[in-house]
Amino acid sequence: MAGSPDRVARQRVAIDGSNRRRLYLFRHGAVDYIGEDGELIGNPDLVKLNARGRAQAQAMARLFVDVHVDKAICTGLPRTLETGTTILADRGIELEVVSELEEIRPVKGKVSGGYDIVSDVAFSHWRAAQEDATFLGGERYRDFYERISGAMDRLLLDDSWHDLAVFAHGGTNAAILGWATGVGLQAFGLLDQSTCCLNVLDFDFDTDGTLLRKTIRGMNITADDPVMRTRDAGDMELLARRLLHGKI
Repeated sequence: MAGSPDRVARQRVAIDGSNRRRLYLFRHGAVDYIGEDGELIGNPDLVKLNARGRAQAQAMARLFVDVHVDKAICTGLPRTLETGTTILADRGIELEVVSELEEIRPVKGKVSGGYDIVSDVAFSHWRAAQEDATFLGGERYRDFYERISGAMDRLLLDDSWHDLAVFAHGGTNAAILGWATGVGLQAFGLLDQSTCCLNVLDFDFDTDGTLLRKTIRGMNITADDPVMRTRDAGDMELLARRLLHGKI
């Protein structure tokens, strides 16, 4: 993809003179978490974008072509690295790895007694605020939320960027949006994140570097289906349907 002549830095200053910095928060493109045998893939960390995911990333690259970015990070997992590389295209920006932003972790290996497809898979995120709620028997939502919130607090202390692109995951993005809006753990069920979506967040800082405000400018923006014409269920529900019926 050829470089865009319109991709220039733009200093943002709020009406009170505070420095306004912007975060472009992406989810990775579509992947397959179920193998040909109809079972969940043992190690989801290894999955790469499927054909649809690659097409989504290419479409987002075209939508994002004129947007300036001065720093970019991913979680280091193949699906975020491939998405970021495709969307950033010709920019020559190195994707730095922040592994703390990796997706919420399911239990390794099989769970004794298996999962309830509806409560444990389809609607797991809706019980995230419960004290001991875990994701597929693995990481507690509360622990995950604290991990992501801490990583974001540290990112905001890094003044090396004005326009930051982050390539992460559905759960990670929900946690970030919950942290930014104050919705907290409820964000996991409430705030849908389509594959290869984009969220735009602004942060205002005073001259001492103190964070004054967080603002959501855009959420769950997609290039392939911007009005959600074909999306009427979240990914965990779609995954549950495929486990039940062998197809979405």
